[in-house]
Amino acid sequence: MAGTVGATVGPQSPLNRNLERLLEEAQISGELRVSSRRLREFPKVANKYNLNDTVYSDLSKNKLSELPSEITRFTALEKLNLYHNVIRFIPDTVTFLQCLTYLDISRNQLSVLPAYLCKLPLQVLLVSHNRLVSLPEEINQLCQLIELDASCNQLSHLPIQLGDLQHLEALNLRKNFLVELPRELMFLRLVTLDISMNRISAIPVELRFMVSLVDLCVDHNPLTSPPTHLCTRGRIHIFKYLEIEAIKEDRKRGILEGGDCRRLPRKPSTLPDSRFSANDPRRKRYTIDNSNGFGSCVNSNSQPVVVDGPDMRWPQQNNQHNNGHVSSTETTPLFISNPVNHNQTVKGIFFYHIFPTVIFNYPLFLA
Repeated sequence: MAGTVGATVGPQSPLNRNLERLLEEAQISGELRVSSRRLREFPKVANKYNLNDTVYSDLSKNKLSELPSEITRFTALEKLNLYHNVIRFIPDTVTFLQCLTYLDISRNQLSVLPAYLCKLPLQVLLVSHNRLVSLPEEINQLCQLIELDASCNQLSHLPIQLGDLQHLEALNLRKNFLVELPRELMFLRLVTLDISMNRISAIPVELRFMVSLVDLCVDHNPLTSPPTHLCTRGRIHIFKYLEIEAIKEDRKRGILEGGDCRRLPRKPSTLPDSRFSANDPRRKRYTIDNSNGFGSCVNSNSQPVVVDGPDMRWPQQNNQHNNGHVSSTETTPLFISNPVNHNQTVKGIFFYHIFPTVIFNYPLFLA
């Protein structure tokens, strides 16, 4: 009796003979393919064959409850497929597989991913559709990992060590319980990132630095930053939004480009300054009329403007010479401007020193 299948079969049964034929082929080709055989344990009949040189093993769609210890003796094994079993435990003897680069243990019943699994030279690790509540902090030891699929689990957080996987290109975290993404994750050189069907409300602005990203999926999240309607437009619109938000955050913290907290000098204006132009309609002359003591403001078009008094208007009076002396009605113009900042209003007090024939205007500017 082989005792390796779900139903009791005899040594000469067609099912057992077929299994022996597969083992014989595996001895020759180095590829063990025994999927969909209702196996509850590794076939004991395999002891009759030399399978030490096996490089590929497919035990998917069986009823294995743990990783068979016999598999860990295949030291040349490179790919191991345990998809769709009922595996709850992985023994520490798995570390003997130091040639293993591909491991598929998706659709099993794992609640914990053992830390010693991270000592393998894995490039592809598929652990989707399990019961994982966390990933080991030692995951950064998988320094050659290219693809990680941890979708359809119960992950509520991610270890920050995940950001140390510099060769990681594809990360699938779909359908978990994640509420946020660690910022360390944003500096990976990912090509594909799937965080759909989680509980994430905001995407870190650092995601915009992931210029290698091609496929980004954020569907079915309660996103507010960026808003959900914008995420439907694709990766480019998401990155533009994150760039704008990053600028806003930097302004709040007073941080400018390059991380320099110093204020950059304001660029000088390239527009011509016409405030001192003689033809500038905004140019005004302030005068004093000796006859009444009230001041007036006259623009370049010689139109009087009221400065003091409710209803007083004074026309521009031309200079009159009387016997070589300046008339007492002559006014001396005084142009007021601020050479430092043209947008700043200049406050001043005018002192008028009156002589019998000439009026002198002395401005005194206040700080």
